[in-house]
Amino acid sequence: MHARDLARPCATVHADAPAARAAELLADGEADAVVVVSHGGHPLACLDAREILAGSLPGLVREDELRAAVAGDRFDQDVRENLTSLTVADVLPRPRRAPAVVSPHASPLQLASVMTRTGSPVAVVVSYDADDRPHLLGTVTADAVLAHFR
Repeated sequence: MHARDLARPCATVHADAPAARAAELLADGEADAVVVVSHGGHPLACLDAREILAGSLPGLVREDELRAAVAGDRFDQDVRENLTSLTVADVLPRPRRAPAVVSPHASPLQLASVMTRTGSPVAVVVSYDADDRPHLLGTVTADAVLAHFR
């Protein structure tokens, strides 16, 4: 078993894309995370739904869940507007973590090690051609790695 065997299709976006595009890709359920790539296709970061939500919430409700409870749906439109007005780069967590990147031949143990070291629940499986151009084969979640060890 190798990383390529555990990988699921991944969605990619550029850092200058609207955050709403990343949210759409995740809401469709076809990918576990959105891989933020450079214009050359190199992985720069991974975003999951929780991180996109955190980046698009108005500050006062992000910092105080009691305010969020009292506000009800009053800020729903603000979140929608933030998703369309903010870029993917705007919602990336700070400080930005480098993505966990592995080769297609990485073992589940190597995946677990890289994910643990980087603190990332998702690893990006990337192969490089002779010209050093990346080919994103998919992502592997920590859940998938854990399932392998059951």
